[in-house]
Amino acid sequence: MTTLSSLFSYGSNFGLRNACKMWNSASGNRSNDSGGEETDAYTWTVPSNIDTAVPIRVYVWGAGGCGGTNSSNGSGYGGGAGGLSISEISNLVGGATVSVTVGAGCRSYNGVGGTSSFGTYLSATGGNAGGNNTANQGSSSTYGAGGIGIGGTIANRRGGFGGAGNVNSSSGYGGGGGSAPSPDGDQDGFRGGDGTSYTGGGGASINFHGTHAYTSYTSVGGSGTAGYGTSAVSSSTYYSHGGTGGAGILGAGGRGASTTAYSTSLAAIDKADNGQGHAIWSPNEILLGGGGGGGGAANYHSSEKPGANGGCGGPGAGGGAASSYSSSNNHAHMSAGGGGMLGGGGGAGQYSIGGSGGNAGGGGGSGYNAHPSNTINHGWGGDGLVFIQYRIIL
Repeated sequence: MTTLSSLFSYGSNFGLRNACKMWNSASGNRSNDSGGEETDAYTWTVPSNIDTAVPIRVYVWGAGGCGGTNSSNGSGYGGGAGGLSISEISNLVGGATVSVTVGAGCRSYNGVGGTSSFGTYLSATGGNAGGNNTANQGSSSTYGAGGIGIGGTIANRRGGFGGAGNVNSSSGYGGGGGSAPSPDGDQDGFRGGDGTSYTGGGGASINFHGTHAYTSYTSVGGSGTAGYGTSAVSSSTYYSHGGTGGAGILGAGGRGASTTAYSTSLAAIDKADNGQGHAIWSPNEILLGGGGGGGGAANYHSSEKPGANGGCGGPGAGGGAASSYSSSNNHAHMSAGGGGMLGGGGGAGQYSIGGSGGNAGGGGGSGYNAHPSNTINHGWGGDGLVFIQYRIIL
């Protein structure tokens, strides 16, 4: 019988390789503010007992782009995801060293995610921020373009683009973040969901585009690894129900939030759920099976303004959107859900914050005033990722 522990043990009979290693943080000393763009170079020493008859399989993802809003500036688009490059390398012997760089996730609304690399063998560029419409390694000149893999002998794929947004103080909306390409390497990443007035778009998963809300004042769940996020149908001054996150291969999508307000003495909030599911990164298998995060909710009755954040996506899935009811800042500074590993963050309406991307995923955009200071996370892109699988002689 196959067990989870046996997939990770040396000497596994489920494939050629029996060891693996991951790098998924740009720097151990990176500061926690928008100016923290530091990137360290790691060094991997090839084990002395490596089996040179089995090639090392290498996956490299670039970093994600940031959501494209800075106070009243920017486009509101979601950030693009990092690209993916995959190779098998046969000429590394025991004792050799390889420099490994993990690209830094973008923290500026008009910047670009950092490039990740494994020595000089292969690399992947980071995605553009939602406020950056320059071409990215041959992409079209549009906001939030995804990065691309370079030098891979098996695959070179482009990250998903960020969803559309618009910066407006009374009815702005942010696009969902794009997803990084699936580890399978057979397709590009997926585009984040478009926002609409007062609400953001859902974050994309590695298998599905992010979705957009049915109408204004509603929210949408993030897409899961086994299905799209869904949208709520309507909201009113008395109630609001968030959209449900898309299904995951290994778990359910998150339930949407719910808010009600019928009088000054009766108001209730039920939070959005995070997507369920888990991931397997083993010497011979990569499986990301998370569900999407549930969408947020907000309504506005007299002086009561109940609101709830969006839920976060599971591994490979997107975050749920954050919505507002009514214009201006009646539901200020709520947060969309963050993406799971390789997933995009959810977008948000005006005066709220887009969710961050998971590793290599794009951050969600905001409709207005997403970045009032340099010390908060405002839909940052996820750091890149490098993963290797190899065989040692036991």
